[in-house]
Amino acid sequence: MKKINIIQHINRCRYRSVILCLSILSLLQACKEPELNIENSKQYGNVYLQSATNGAILQSYNIKDEWVETAIGAGYGGLDKLSQKISIELAIDASKVAEYNNQNNSNYELPPAGSYDLENPTVEIDRNFGGSNSAKLRVNAIKLGGTKSYIIPISIKNVSPELPVTKGLQTTYYIVNGVYESNLFPPIPLTGWKIIDFSDDDYDAIGGRAPYCIDGDKTTCWLSTYRRVNGWRPAHPHHVTIAMANEQILHGLKLYGRTGTSNAYLFPKTVQIETSTDGQTWKSAGIFIIAASSDETAATMYFEKSTNAKYFKVTVLNSAGNGDTTAIAELEAF
Repeated sequence: MKKINIIQHINRCRYRSVILCLSILSLLQACKEPELNIENSKQYGNVYLQSATNGAILQSYNIKDEWVETAIGAGYGGLDKLSQKISIELAIDASKVAEYNNQNNSNYELPPAGSYDLENPTVEIDRNFGGSNSAKLRVNAIKLGGTKSYIIPISIKNVSPELPVTKGLQTTYYIVNGVYESNLFPPIPLTGWKIIDFSDDDYDAIGGRAPYCIDGDKTTCWLSTYRRVNGWRPAHPHHVTIAMANEQILHGLKLYGRTGTSNAYLFPKTVQIETSTDGQTWKSAGIFIIAASSDETAATMYFEKSTNAKYFKVTVLNSAGNGDTTAIAELEAF
C-alpha cells in the first residue's frame, strides 16, 4: 500500500512539472515581439542625420593653430530591420547656405577655404543596426581669420542601396566661430606711424594732442577738447586717423585709457573702427562696446575678420562717464 502511494506521489510531481514547463513556455511566447504583417513595409525605412534633429548647432573654437574634430553620423529607422549594409555619402553642401539664410533672415557665409573640411565622408550602417560610424567635420579656428560666425551645411548626398531620406533631417547646419583666449599677435611697431586726421584735441600736463596716442608712452594721452569756449565744447563722436608705415594684416586693436580712478569717466565705451588700404575708401571693422581692464586700464578689440590695411580710424561714439570728453593714452594694432 505504501509503495502505491509513493508511485502516485511521483506521478503527481511529474504532472506538476509538465504543467509548470508549459506555463513558462506560454509566458515566453506571450513576450515575443508581435509580428506585423504590413504590406510593402520596406517603404517606411528612412535614413537621416542624427545631428539634424535639433536645428542649427552652434560651435565656438578657441583661436589657435589646431584642427578640432566633430563626429557626424547617420541613422536608420523603419518597420523592418536592415537586411544588408547601407552606405551613406555626406558632403559639405554650399547650395544650402542661401536656403538657410532665406529661411532665417541671416547672412552667413561659408568659412574661408582651407579652414575646414569633412574627413571620411562616407559612413556605413551594418545590417540589424540603426546607427552608422562617424565622419568628421574638422575646423582650424586660426584659419577663420577672426571672430566672425560662418555656416557649414553638411547633407546626405547619396544612399546605396537606395533608401529615402527623412524630410527635414537631410542637412545639419553648423554655425562656427573663433574666440580668443588671449592675444596671439604681437603689436605692429610704431615706427613711421602718423596722425593724418583728428576731430579735436587739447593740451595739459600729460600732453593732450592727438599724436600722443601713438608715441609709445602710456603716461601721455590724446584728450578731446575739454575746455569750454563761450560755454561750448565738442561732444562725441571724437576720432583720430592713423597711417602706418606699411600695409599690414590687422586682427584688431588694443586701446589704453588714461590711468587713475578720477579719469575713469574718460575711457571710451563704444568705439567704431574703420580700415583702408589707400586712405580714401574705408570699410568698417566693427563697433565695439568695451570696458577698461583693472590691471592695464585697457581693452582689446578683435576684428570679426582680419583685413589688410595701411590706415585705420578710431571713432569714440561715447565714453564711460556719458559726458562730452574722452581720452586715449595709446593705440596698438596687431
